Amino acid sequence: MSSIDVTELKELFKKNIVMDIEDLMKKTSSSRITVFRNLKDIGYTTSYNRNGKYYTLLEIAKFDESGIFDHKGILFFRDGGIQELVIKKIDSSEKGYTAEELSNKIRTRVSNQLHQFVRKGLIIRKKYADFYVYYSIDDSTQQKQISNREKELKIHSTKEDSETSSEKKTIRILLEIIRNPNAQPQEIGKLLRQEGLKIPDSFIQNIFEKYDIQKKGSPSHF
Repeated sequence: MSSIDVTELKELFKKNIVMDIEDLMKKTSSSRITVFRNLKDIGYTTSYNRNGKYYTLLEIAKFDESGIFDHKGILFFRDGGIQELVIKKIDSSEKGYTAEELSNKIRTRVSNQLHQFVRKGLIIRKKYADFYVYYSIDDSTQQKQISNREKELKIHSTKEDSETSSEKKTIRILLEIIRNPNAQPQEIGKLLRQEGLKIPDSFIQNIFEKYDIQKKGSPSHF
């Protein structure tokens, strides 16, 4: 692609601010691959609402103090997409978030995403009566958040959800050990993190000890 094409693309965004891929392909007479190659060269971001359909340039977007850019209800996050935004908000919160609180905060519904991020081990959740609160996976941050939330609620979370969460992590670790019988705890942790599951090495080490997993990596019993 010539420099004039990049310049024209920048001018298009200056006029339109936000565009979808169909508009970009049509107005530049370019293929999808070519458009994305140019966007990558210039520096772009994708909307975290509206199904990630819209694009804008980082040099054009006017992000607020929280890193969010709102163009006629189309929302962008400076540091990534919905996953990065949700984790950043939860990690920096004083008392975690319910799905409703976080949805109001970032102006788009995130109930389904929160469930997915819990399954991936990117955040945790605790149950209070008939609702969940989502917390950071960082132990120190998490304990402060839980303490602040429970002081406010004047109730403690039920044990059922915490146990289920631990059970899911344990099952996932054991499955990874079966797939990689010679791997050590740190190696299992690395493999899980590559799949988006942030389980502490200390938790994995406890599983090795609990199930008497030998150095060769095969569990003696389950």
